[in-house]
Amino acid sequence: FQEVDALVTPTSPVTAFKIGEKIGDPVQMYLIDVCTLPVNIAGLPGLSVPCGFSEGLPVGMQLIGPHFSEETLLRTAHAYEAATQWSDARPPL
Repeated sequence: FQEVDALVTPTSPVTAFKIGEKIGDPVQMYLIDVCTLPVNIAGLPGLSVPCGFSEGLPVGMQLIGPHFSEETLLRTAHAYEAATQWSDARPPL
C-alpha cells in the first residue's frame, strides 16, 4: 500500500446464487469466499460494492485497504457508486 490507497479485486470468483439454490460441496462453498478470506485473515479492512451483472446475477467488487483505512475505503466506495449508479441497478426478474 505504499503506492496505492486501495486494492480492487472481485468479491467472489462466481456470481450470486439463484434464489433457493444450494451447494452441497463444502469445498465449493469455501472457494466462493477465496477472494475475501485472505483479507479477513490479515485483519485488513475491506468492503464490497455492486459493479454489474453476469447472466442477470449481481457481481461485486471488493476494495481492500491497509490497517485503519476505513474512511478512505468508504469515501472510495461512495465515489464509485455515485459515478457508476450500479448501487441503484436491479436485475431483471
